[in-house]
Amino acid sequence: MLQNFTSTRSPEELLAEADSLAVLRFNESTETTQSLIDTRVELLGELGAPFEVWKVEDASVEHGTTGNCVWARTNTLQFTAISAPLAQGDDFEATAYAVYQELLSVIETCPHPELVRFWNYIPNINHGAGDSENYKRFCTGRLRAYSKHHLQDLQFPAASAVGHYGTGITVYALTASTSAEHHANPRQVDAFKYPRQYGPSSPSFARATTIELNEQRLCFISGTASILGHSSVHQGDLRLQLYTTNDNILYLLKETGFKASQIRTLRVYLRHKSDLEACQGIVAELFPGTTVLYTHADICRADLLVEIECFCVDE
Repeated sequence: MLQNFTSTRSPEELLAEADSLAVLRFNESTETTQSLIDTRVELLGELGAPFEVWKVEDASVEHGTTGNCVWARTNTLQFTAISAPLAQGDDFEATAYAVYQELLSVIETCPHPELVRFWNYIPNINHGAGDSENYKRFCTGRLRAYSKHHLQDLQFPAASAVGHYGTGITVYALTASTSAEHHANPRQVDAFKYPRQYGPSSPSFARATTIELNEQRLCFISGTASILGHSSVHQGDLRLQLYTTNDNILYLLKETGFKASQIRTLRVYLRHKSDLEACQGIVAELFPGTTVLYTHADICRADLLVEIECFCVDE
């Protein structure tokens, strides 16, 4: 049984448990080590520095390193992470390509190669004008790597890509031994079909991915924002962006056969720290009783104030 939760225990304690698959660290740390993954984004609204934990209840977890990738696997799932130096002035496209090329090569040769969910943390994601924007260069590098590994649009998994304020790129992925199904949102153009105005290479991800695993059906909803069709809407209005984001999530739940009550965890990415209190009030209204992590991060489009991702379980 795959579980996702937060904890204030030390990472050493969490990783010492035999069924811990990955522990995510926030704030200003910059090094990914064995199964302890640094997101580089800042945690908001919490005392101390809680960790996010992924574990497979009662499973035996094997840990290892291949090249620059660290990984942890059970008999059905694998987390793989890679970090690389990346700062303003570096070649974002080349670095993204190299990171994804190595990550996908490791995944291809592991026992659980089915792509399920990717997370991307990129420095200064909105820096640069036009096609030189860091996010657009990242998208081109990622797509080049996917193409080299013969992965096409309908094979792209759920994903998030947000910006942090330090240096270095971190990408981590969840893969499985069972087939995954990737889903679209009827309210939105598929990201990989975005028109040219969004860059030379469209973003390579699905709106959601589902898998069936050990009598569980799991749904991973990608980072979701206030986008209708392919256009950002309600620019500058946090409240309306949150309501539109919620509507997009509800449509994805319907498309995947899940209910709002089956959302186990949310991660909220906020562009402005000053929006935290207002955001918390609206999210508590929209997702009552759900575990929520709030983080400070730049969204992939400069006109978006917030992005939300979800993990859902149907047992």
